[in-house]
Amino acid sequence: FIPFRCLKPSRFPDSQSLIDRFAGYGESYREKSQISSAFSGVQPKPLAALTMQDGGQIVLIGNESDILHSGYSHAINEGGKRFPSVNHYAHSQILLSLGIDETKLLDLLAVSTKDVPNKARDLLLDNMPAGHDLSTLSSYLSTSRHSYTMQGLRIRVHQDKAFERCLMETNQCLLIVCDSKDKELGIGMEEQAFAEFMGRERVDAEQISYWMMNEIGRPQNLGANQLGYFLMWLRHEMRDAKRASMLKARLCDVDGISRDQNEKSAQLSVNDQLISLTGVFRPLSNYFPMRFEIKGEVYRSVEHYAYEKLFISLKLDDKCIEKLNTTVLPIHIPLVAQRIFDKLKISQSTIDGKLSKLDRWRQSAMKHKLGNNDYLQQLLLSTGNALLVDFAEGDPTWTCGSSESELQRLLAKDYVDAKKLLGWMREKEEKVPWRLRHICGNKTGVLLMELRERMATKDNQSRIPLISHLDLSLLTSQVSSHVVCFTAESVWHPLYPAEITPPGGGRILPSPAHYVAEKAIKFYSLNKLDSEYIMDEKSSVVCWQRLHEVLRACSPDMEKDTQWWMVKRHAVMKEALSLMLEQHPPLLRALLDTHDALIVYCCRFSSMEAELSIGMRESDLRAWMQHVDVDTKNLMELCNRPLAFRPPYLGGNRLGFILMELRREFVLRGVFPSNLPDLGIGADAILGSDSPTESMMCDVEFDVVDGDNYTGLWINPLLLLARETGDKALLAAATRVKHSPRMVSLDEEKITEIVDDIDAMGGKLDLSYLSECSPEDLRGAMMRLLGRLRGWMMRADLQQAEMNYVTREVTTQMQFSRRGLEEAIAHCKHVAMMRDGGGERMDVPPPGMPPQIPPQSLLNLPMRRERSPAQQQPMHRRAMAGGDRDDYRGRYDNGRMQSGGGGGQSGRRRSPERKLRGDLIPAPNRGGNRGVNGGAHHGMMNNSPRRPYRGDERERSPQAKRRRSPSPVAAVAEPPKPAPPKVKAPRPADEELSDGEIIDSDED
Repeated sequence: FIPFRCLKPSRFPDSQSLIDRFAGYGESYREKSQISSAFSGVQPKPLAALTMQDGGQIVLIGNESDILHSGYSHAINEGGKRFPSVNHYAHSQILLSLGIDETKLLDLLAVSTKDVPNKARDLLLDNMPAGHDLSTLSSYLSTSRHSYTMQGLRIRVHQDKAFERCLMETNQCLLIVCDSKDKELGIGMEEQAFAEFMGRERVDAEQISYWMMNEIGRPQNLGANQLGYFLMWLRHEMRDAKRASMLKARLCDVDGISRDQNEKSAQLSVNDQLISLTGVFRPLSNYFPMRFEIKGEVYRSVEHYAYEKLFISLKLDDKCIEKLNTTVLPIHIPLVAQRIFDKLKISQSTIDGKLSKLDRWRQSAMKHKLGNNDYLQQLLLSTGNALLVDFAEGDPTWTCGSSESELQRLLAKDYVDAKKLLGWMREKEEKVPWRLRHICGNKTGVLLMELRERMATKDNQSRIPLISHLDLSLLTSQVSSHVVCFTAESVWHPLYPAEITPPGGGRILPSPAHYVAEKAIKFYSLNKLDSEYIMDEKSSVVCWQRLHEVLRACSPDMEKDTQWWMVKRHAVMKEALSLMLEQHPPLLRALLDTHDALIVYCCRFSSMEAELSIGMRESDLRAWMQHVDVDTKNLMELCNRPLAFRPPYLGGNRLGFILMELRREFVLRGVFPSNLPDLGIGADAILGSDSPTESMMCDVEFDVVDGDNYTGLWINPLLLLARETGDKALLAAATRVKHSPRMVSLDEEKITEIVDDIDAMGGKLDLSYLSECSPEDLRGAMMRLLGRLRGWMMRADLQQAEMNYVTREVTTQMQFSRRGLEEAIAHCKHVAMMRDGGGERMDVPPPGMPPQIPPQSLLNLPMRRERSPAQQQPMHRRAMAGGDRDDYRGRYDNGRMQSGGGGGQSGRRRSPERKLRGDLIPAPNRGGNRGVNGGAHHGMMNNSPRRPYRGDERERSPQAKRRRSPSPVAAVAEPPKPAPPKVKAPRPADEELSDGEIIDSDED
């Protein structure tokens, strides 16, 4: 039994692998001792697990009381008959094959398990076939016992869940049946005797496995252990069956477009695999320029045939049909046809009457195109049961207006599957979400799936691989159990910006991706414009995206296109990576340090690169391998299968295999890692672990800062498995998203250099210089320039606030000066009147006289109009300059109050703007040293501090100078009593102005 890896010495794992494989084994297998027998009424015997010195483990199976023994009492049913144990079943089948009557077997089924061999021997001796004896039947009896015992164990494992669970819990351990009564199925000794034998002989699990596989050299007292082989083989079959069930795609039946004679829709079987008609699948599209023949006539594409039939039905001349046939790209056919219709002034109603047959002509062309080309048939069958979608820019009813990335994210939602997606495309769902209206159409994909269904029913099971065959026998024999995953951000990917020099000299290329692009340009013979568009970009990511964008739009012949996608591209990528590793020894050392590990390229599945990556993230891959129980060899075998026989969305990992081939070639050349320089960066940086490039698609522009690259989910094998099993832990692992990076380490010196260079450009930016800088450095330079601009704006705001403050101060001082000047003039006039009138003080009214009205000069000062009759506290008026100003204001205010005027500031209200400015800018003191009345009045009005006048201001005041040198007072005759002045009628309350107030410019 060759599949037992633990029994074949040449394939037995080393000690470290065994330690890793069997670590944490624990006591789970001992749970079998708690399972009771339903027939014998005894407890199963506990099993012992002997841990050997090299880390291997051996599970010892006891006699008939052990649950894993073939004699364990558990009834099995086969063909409507019931057998107490596997031993009863095996011996019964042997006797039946020898022609013994079934009625005589009832005595055999009635005995206990340990008596079955003796009872079967007695029955055989009593009913010996003619011409035979035990010696002539010994070989047949031995072979038949092995065969029927294995068959009985297969029956039991499906009917006894406890037996299945206990058997699978042994994992990869070596199973030894310790039965002293049977040296053929067991080893002929009990557990204790076997343990003493191993201690006496000083052997380990590897030596025991060698003796079990080779009779030569085996000790005479050690049995054959055939039952242990059977159990290990059964364990292998069960594990493979379980793995196959989890790897099998779930199919769903959907309705097609075509209908049969009974008006029934064609039935299609599809799974959740999504394949776009691009890359190697592009010849299947109706918009691919591929010649085919119908009734002796050759047409350039399906669209050429359909529109030529339309022109013939419209009775257009041969000149119009010639214009149609000379159009190179099928995607331009509808435009050319519309121009001809407009030129000939054909009515739209006439055209619409014929367009109903256009779909039928397309279907007929597709059948002839695929039916006469064996390669296209094999290419269509290689898609398996996948959902085919055409994203070409053509007829919206025949193509899909969405993208492969969008549909993959829709399929990642738990309520969307292939059946619902097809319902939305054909608008058969009751309500298509308005945001998904653009995905309607895709008749091309549905008809291709119908043709595929018909071809698959013709016993045509061959499926061509979508890539050149790779012999993995050498790599599989050397691969270890370790898996090394890398992304597009790794140093081993062709996108890594490591300059390489092509063989034979030439210009230095910025990356291996540029080397691949240069080879593709020569292979496809692209024009100069497309070549410059691809190669002028120094960024490897942009160059890679532009290359696939141009290849998607170009129109080569099918043979050249197939040759590139299946053979040439991967050979060129291997050349580019080999040049990079040879010219950059630190990168080669990083590759050689992986030793014999399996190298896997982790990236999302895309139809254009279905064979390059594994089709999922690193975290999803490891969780999927653990749950499905797939080791490195199984994974390599799965990836090397054709796409139709792989689990949905599992890629071919060809890029990882290319690196493993290069690693092996360099090792065979005698290159040792210790002789190469170290790369000097961490393992995560070398591998690009947990990178947003895991969601990159080669034909779509990639933005590393896009949040969808971190938080977006797409359909993958792990997500499909989590849905089918309903495992919540597995679903949580499949829906785990990355966290967008909040901080990026920056090179401050480099950023300073970039900012200085930008300043030196004087506002004329050099785009070529900026394109050479990394995105992280440009982002850091931009943030620094924005910080500088923000600082300038803050300083400008502070300067503006300071200017506003100074303007306020100057305006206030000017107002004070003007009011003081007017008061001084009024005071001078008053003094002159006193002199002319005989020296009597005019500011003090005689007894019995009404109070004096303020001078007309004061009444003419600008005042604030009273806006509201609300009562407010009066505010100070600006007093006249001079020593008597306080006394004068006190008398004047009293006179105003006594006269009933609405003066003062009783009705003054501050505007919001003035109030705000007053809160921000402290108002200066508007008065000097107050008198007794003024000070008290000020204290009651406002306690806010005000700036006092300086002493030098008072000394510079002309009124103060006049007070220092008073003029002599002459004797003046008593003047006549003046007539009472005329008092003006008070203004209305809404028009009354406060005395001494100035109207603001905002209110003027």
